[in-house]
Amino acid sequence: MIKFFRNIRQKTLNENKFGKYLTYAIGEIILVVIGILIALSINNWNNNKQLRSTEHVYLLSLQTEFKTNLKKINDCIIENEARINSVEKMLTLFDVDVSDTTSDKTISDIMFSIFGGEATYQPSKGVLTDIISSGNLNLIQNEHLRQSLASFESTLVFLKLQENNIRSSKEKMQNLLNKNGSVRKVLIHRGINFEHPSISDTANNKNLFSLIEFENELLNYYLTTKATNGPRFFGGIKEHIEQILVEIDAELKK
Repeated sequence: MIKFFRNIRQKTLNENKFGKYLTYAIGEIILVVIGILIALSINNWNNNKQLRSTEHVYLLSLQTEFKTNLKKINDCIIENEARINSVEKMLTLFDVDVSDTTSDKTISDIMFSIFGGEATYQPSKGVLTDIISSGNLNLIQNEHLRQSLASFESTLVFLKLQENNIRSSKEKMQNLLNKNGSVRKVLIHRGINFEHPSISDTANNKNLFSLIEFENELLNYYLTTKATNGPRFFGGIKEHIEQILVEIDAELKK
């Protein structure tokens, strides 16, 4: 087509028809511009298709990661709820009538469930961290989803502070148990056998429930642990994850 216009242009020049020459020259320029625009359009379309393909892969990976995170937070909530129930049982032991009718083994079981561990949330963040660190978060077209993903890390900062508070409170209770009770007695009731006798074999952990300081620390631990399952911590993180999964699912269905 361009060669066709060039031949006509050359002919008009030879015939000294400047007006026609100008018309064909402009036509040739228009054709070149149209060709460039078409090429750019095709290139942009290919680039956009590649970006959307990459976004789709990211969304699938994020969906898998946050489904794992949802299971983890649900497990933490269940574990934490069990510990809250154990603390509530232990608090009843400050009632003499209750502690006198409760066996030493039952008390040891309650203590073990409280001192035996913590519901610590460790989310999977490999995919999200990789997307953010590589600067590819902007590939996620949904603005609200991008913001939710970007702010996920900040929700964990406050949780770590809360977990530190729980750990500190439990350490204080542990110190009172070490000073006024017997860890060995708890372990024996949990089925651990010791070869040699000990001076703590005659100790009675019921004595702890005559200490106001132990009750105060237990109450602090109870309130902190119960708050952890609330909307500011485990509950809030669960809601955040569920919202992310809803939006990811919606994007994948488009």
